[in-house]
Amino acid sequence: MDCCGHEGPGGGDAKFEIQRVADGVYAAVAAPAYKVNCNTAIIENADGVMIVDTHSKPSAARVIIDKLRDITKKPVRYVVNTHFHWDHWHGNEVYPAAYPDAEIVTNQITREAMLMKGLKRLQDHVRQVPAEVAKLRADLAAAGNATQRARLETDLRLAESYLAEVRALKPALPTIAFEGTMKLYRRDREVHLLHLGRAHTAGDVFVYLPKEKVVITGDAMIGWTPFMGDGYPEEWAGTLDRLAQLDFTHIIMGHGDVAGREWLATFRSYVHDMVEAVRQEAATGATLEEAKQRVSAKLAPRYEKPFSTYGDYRPWRTGVLANIERTFGMVS
Repeated sequence: MDCCGHEGPGGGDAKFEIQRVADGVYAAVAAPAYKVNCNTAIIENADGVMIVDTHSKPSAARVIIDKLRDITKKPVRYVVNTHFHWDHWHGNEVYPAAYPDAEIVTNQITREAMLMKGLKRLQDHVRQVPAEVAKLRADLAAAGNATQRARLETDLRLAESYLAEVRALKPALPTIAFEGTMKLYRRDREVHLLHLGRAHTAGDVFVYLPKEKVVITGDAMIGWTPFMGDGYPEEWAGTLDRLAQLDFTHIIMGHGDVAGREWLATFRSYVHDMVEAVRQEAATGATLEEAKQRVSAKLAPRYEKPFSTYGDYRPWRTGVLANIERTFGMVS
């Protein structure tokens, strides 16, 4: 894969590595950031560009637009949101501002979740981030060494910048919503937008390019331990089984590097084994704390290493304990 690093003007911590995955198909792989950014997929068609997911803030989306202009002069015609989480759609507003004819697309389930949950969570961010800023200022004042001060100064700058952005954010909701499946037939490629079942959220959208054998998963697959706070652990593996029936070789995930089918097998196996282990603990009458201790110990020999690629940024143990808690509450 061809790749290059990119950080646009004013991007702050929005850094992306642009990887060519297939002819006219690119992954903008997000580097770890203070406020997490998702990956973006860029699909160049004969008559325009499709963007998949738009990050946690408008400035990050502007970094992608800046890089996009180096790749092609074609306009963005479609922006797809894979699900309703803030780090995948809070940059939406940037695209119709830069490309007035751009349509924002998702399925009906996800659009409704944006309205019912996403907009409320945006207001939660506006209320919560000032306390985060105040704590960083207090920690900075008490910092004991230069290394600690430098890190806190950077975090404080990024938190203040994010607060300014989130206060000014103008949420751009999808203008097209589909049920089940939507297919776009361009002159040079087909693009399938699929709902394969519940996993990370109720409405996860998968983008499938059959000719290029590429699938874009949003956070139904990522490069570290999945977040299940809005998820359906008991249904997740089945949704991935339906994904596995498609013919593809490359996976552009919601977070983490571009992967192959071997990561699908590992990721699906982790979700399945975690759910089954929690079910077994619940059936024996174990408490949540007992289940956390025993299930994490049972899974660690097989899964801790592959899910620790981003260990400092997204620690395995933190993720698996949260997954166990979510699952335990649903099966017990």
